[in-house]
Amino acid sequence: MSTSLKQASILIIDDYQGMRTMLRDFVKAMGVTRIDAAGNSKEAISQLSNAAYDIVICDHNLGAGPNGQQLLEEAKLRNYVGVSTIWIMVTAEKTHDMVMGAAEIKPDDYLLKPINQVLLESRLEKLIARKQSLGPIEAAIKAGDYPQAIAQCDQQLQKKVLNPQEILRIKSDLLLTLGDYEAARALFESVLAARSVPWAKTGLAKILFHTQDYAGAKEVLEQVLQESPMYMEASDWLARTCNMLGDLDRAQQVLLNATRMSPNSPTRQKLLGETAYRNGALDIAQAAFEKTIKISQFSPHKSAAVYTGLARVYTDVNTPGEALKVLEQSKKEFKNDPEAAIQTAAAECAVYCKLKQPEKAQAAMAAAEQQLEQLGGKVNADVTLEMAKSLFTLGRKDQACGLLREVVKNNHENAELSRNVEAVFEREHLEEEGQALIQASREEVVAINNEGVELAKRGNFQGGADLLRGAAQKLPNSEVILVNLCGLLLGLMKQTGKDAELAQEARDLLDRVRQLNPANKKAHVYGAALTRIMNGA
Repeated sequence: MSTSLKQASILIIDDYQGMRTMLRDFVKAMGVTRIDAAGNSKEAISQLSNAAYDIVICDHNLGAGPNGQQLLEEAKLRNYVGVSTIWIMVTAEKTHDMVMGAAEIKPDDYLLKPINQVLLESRLEKLIARKQSLGPIEAAIKAGDYPQAIAQCDQQLQKKVLNPQEILRIKSDLLLTLGDYEAARALFESVLAARSVPWAKTGLAKILFHTQDYAGAKEVLEQVLQESPMYMEASDWLARTCNMLGDLDRAQQVLLNATRMSPNSPTRQKLLGETAYRNGALDIAQAAFEKTIKISQFSPHKSAAVYTGLARVYTDVNTPGEALKVLEQSKKEFKNDPEAAIQTAAAECAVYCKLKQPEKAQAAMAAAEQQLEQLGGKVNADVTLEMAKSLFTLGRKDQACGLLREVVKNNHENAELSRNVEAVFEREHLEEEGQALIQASREEVVAINNEGVELAKRGNFQGGADLLRGAAQKLPNSEVILVNLCGLLLGLMKQTGKDAELAQEARDLLDRVRQLNPANKKAHVYGAALTRIMNGA
């Protein structure tokens, strides 16, 4: 028995006390002393948030509430489990849907019941041996120091580790997160020179997508799916790529094929619903949104946008009564979520327009606008798009265009979101006006940002910071403006010395950026740089 197994901290998650006791007895017999247990997902999340576990042994069926797959998904989204954590799923199910779902969330292993101590110990020893090299990498990732995490990957790859492919995948994800496409491309090509593997080929397609070579990305992703039809990640990226190319028919077909093979992904079903709706395939959109609501009940991907999407389908097929029922359900499900309240009220406005009840439509929009004002405009793009659609329905074109202009300005580098804004204008038969608005909005933000960067290049960090502070007040959701303002504050502190007030301003900016986009590449770099400055390094 390995010493590392004896020293491991283990969390056992199962809704049956008898199973928890049996698993605890198994690992105790292996020499493990640090053992916790949870009887449901709520208890498990609480424990995962308060302690770092080396191993999690989790039953797939946890009774009422989230299942083990959804729990793992939430734990990953909240960064409660890292790359070195071992997660073993235990299940009595052998259904195709369960196996595909588990494969997509990627536990390290899953065991079919009944299990015994010999089998569990054998699996744990193999997994620990494989995962031992990932500890330093995870530490750097948790510290937000992605360049150091990449350096740790390189150090491990120089050794004869048991899991080089796993480390290469982690390194590639880090490079993509940091936007170092040249280094990521070199990594993927070196892997593919040895053999064709779907994750590396899909990685190349992601680079093509991010550099807006959508035709190239589509070609590569089609190849991946020809070679590996069940590689779901390639299906998702192909659908996104086809959407960017305006090929909604192909995007819809790709998503239909993928959801038939793996039907329990809320994000994929939601994308199918949105794509089919834009494509005019309302029956497919309805089925996809209904499925999403069903499977995301306990998912971290649960979204009011799905309810409003379904309500719009019902409205378009002349069943506004059903639409209002869905929106009432949304109010109950998201009663403490002000952004969801705005989306729901905006969707209600569209329903009442369909019912030819203008007073109720105006009242619903007034409620949405009041909530938006209370939040200071700090809402996600889905919410703003929903409001713009309903403002068009009310005939309030100027206000709709104003909201869409702000969406583009706050997200001027997000090509997918710009495509969604275009779709709103297309629905109103205002394609040319929409394209002009998007172009002008982008150019306005680029000009302000470039001016701030130019001031920084001249060493005038104070002037650049003042300029971008003004821009950030007008554009509270612009990742680019917020993160570049943070960069100017760091430059100012390097120039004049560390400053507690500036450091707190920078932290607040980084927190806001992470709320908008947890994967923002510069936020990770600047977070590590801020720590070094304040520590005097």
